[in-house]
Amino acid sequence: MSQRPDVLDEPAPRAGRVGRPAGPTAQGAASREAIVDAAAGVFARLGYDKARMADIIDASGLSKGSVYFHFDSKETLAVVVLEARQARWLRDVENLLEAAAPGVPRLRRLLPAMLELHRADPDAWVISRLISNLAAVESTRELAAEMTQRWIDLVAGLIEDATTGSEEQGAAILATVLVGAFDGLKITIDVTTRGDRDAAAEALAEGGAILERMLLSTLGLPPS
Repeated sequence: MSQRPDVLDEPAPRAGRVGRPAGPTAQGAASREAIVDAAAGVFARLGYDKARMADIIDASGLSKGSVYFHFDSKETLAVVVLEARQARWLRDVENLLEAAAPGVPRLRRLLPAMLELHRADPDAWVISRLISNLAAVESTRELAAEMTQRWIDLVAGLIEDATTGSEEQGAAILATVLVGAFDGLKITIDVTTRGDRDAAAEALAEGGAILERMLLSTLGLPPS
């Protein structure tokens, strides 16, 4: 495996660790959360490759010593950001989906739920790139795979519930294609809109609608 140039100036993470415990105090827990929030924002703004620990320290408003007390490298912080944000976003999307009846109505609710997620939390734009970066590192490859699989499983479940007699394997493959296409669309839009979030949101809605029509057509369902 080749060494990534973007982490040559970062302390190497210790195996199996994703940040030091926050400690018994409420202040320690608050500081840790502030660092995670700052890191999420920096990764979303600069991307993982360009982000530096110095940028995260500045964004957190805490001292260098305080940040390094909780997290010893950019990689360990990226892991925590990914785990925390991914869990929250999955929960938020699932809550939005539950507002629709099971089956086809819930599948049709998927795109609006994803668009709402990206409107509510701009940090959601970084998740695809962050997973891709961590998938290239041996120590975090398994975590990146698990994070991606959670979205695939969610979409596959919706497809199975919306179609009668669909095979689980077929639903999983279709869900994999859809998740990959949506993530690729996000990355492409993020690049081409050059940081213009209003333009990015509009493009994501338009591109997402095309993916939705393709999905419904593949399943033999009428368009929305």
